[in-house]
Amino acid sequence: MTEQSLSLLQHWLKTVVTERGGLDEKLRAAARAHGLSAEDVVAERRGLSARERLGVYTGGYVLRLLECMRADFPALRGFVGDPVFDAFAKAYVITRPPGSPSLYELGAGFPRFLEETKPDGGRFDAATSLLLDLPPELARVERARAEVMRARGTEDDPPPAEPLSTFAVFGENLTLEATPCLRLLELKFPLVDFLKSSDRGEHPAPPAPRAAFVAAGRSNYRVHVEEVTPWQFAFLKACERPAPLYTAVLAAAHEAGKETAQVLAEAAVWLPVAFSLGFLRRVA
Repeated sequence: MTEQSLSLLQHWLKTVVTERGGLDEKLRAAARAHGLSAEDVVAERRGLSARERLGVYTGGYVLRLLECMRADFPALRGFVGDPVFDAFAKAYVITRPPGSPSLYELGAGFPRFLEETKPDGGRFDAATSLLLDLPPELARVERARAEVMRARGTEDDPPPAEPLSTFAVFGENLTLEATPCLRLLELKFPLVDFLKSSDRGEHPAPPAPRAAFVAAGRSNYRVHVEEVTPWQFAFLKACERPAPLYTAVLAAAHEAGKETAQVLAEAAVWLPVAFSLGFLRRVA
């Protein structure tokens, strides 16, 4: 077999396995793209036709991806139940097959997929309509947590020359930046406690909807997901690029509608916590 023919077969099989739709649609797409049919490539063996043998490959591919989705979104799976989760996860991997060789990227678009495919809330009562927003929001939190686990943290940063003191907050030379692993979320539900209960194997009741600000970071290889106040959220956003502390305080005070002096005083207490959770690090 020549290198060219082997490459053709590899691309044909990849199309059959990863193309959207059922097996017939996959085979038609592969025939259009590569000029080969199932019978041209796959022999009948052990009583299985070429299509049946290919069905084993395509079905196994989806099931393997489904296992990864289950592992990436355990809280969501526990909330909606296995049948509902599997139905949406299968639809996701079939209609939006992964384009990356890394399975880490597989679930990146799942929260958006759930948002775009959720039922029309106008067909339900107000309470049920609100709950339709919860699965996409929960998926967003779980995806953010997965990204924090993978992203670069502060574990390899050199230790600071001296610990941050309360008085340093009132100095003029302190510059801060968000850690590379920090993820910030504006949510429609307070999901931090819900997620922690789910992690413990509990089955918490869905929380009542309200706006919630969430920060996720990592320190000493441990992921922290915490709800933060509006000014803390605005402060962290202001530090997405290196920023002098007072500049971040001004931005947070303006965004949260608080007095600058009050935010500065509260920052003096909160900043050591933000450092310990892996949300921020010192630049200078």
